[in-house]
Amino acid sequence: MRSTRAAQGFTLVELMLAALVGCLLCSVAFQLLFAETRQGGSLAESLQLKQWQRRTLELLKDDLERASSWQLDPDVSAEWPCALADRQPKLAITPRDGSGSVVYSLGSAPSAIWRGDVLMRCGPAFDLHGGIRRGSRYQNRVVLDGIDRFQLHQPSGLPVLQMELEQRTRRGGRVRSQGVG
Repeated sequence: MRSTRAAQGFTLVELMLAALVGCLLCSVAFQLLFAETRQGGSLAESLQLKQWQRRTLELLKDDLERASSWQLDPDVSAEWPCALADRQPKLAITPRDGSGSVVYSLGSAPSAIWRGDVLMRCGPAFDLHGGIRRGSRYQNRVVLDGIDRFQLHQPSGLPVLQMELEQRTRRGGRVRSQGVG
């Protein structure tokens, strides 16, 4: 009796080619999945930075709402309750209630846990509800780290302050937020 090809099964070459094609398809699928995961991580980081920037701009707006006046790029004053440690003062806000100035400064981080330049706020502490805690001591706290650009601009003749923040992501992208207070 003659044996047919169907009875013999696949040859070794056919099995090796099928395994190779399967491995190539799996490799392509894993590469696509890895790229999608990396892109998702980058998007998540950008969204997190954007959220932190918005929170920072809201904090600035709240301080400006309590202000009787403010000064851009003020000279360092001995009256300020916090040391700046070679950071440049960017904004000094005089509250309506007569308490000490709230000062925002930009410069090198106070410790190695922060990445890059930091924006710091020298002002009274907050309570659990986000309001100013009356009678609290002034504290110098990091508001935002890894800042590439922090700009403040007051249009002439207007009691408005335009603010802009920019940070770089770990993968080299940029995240920017703007606000008016």
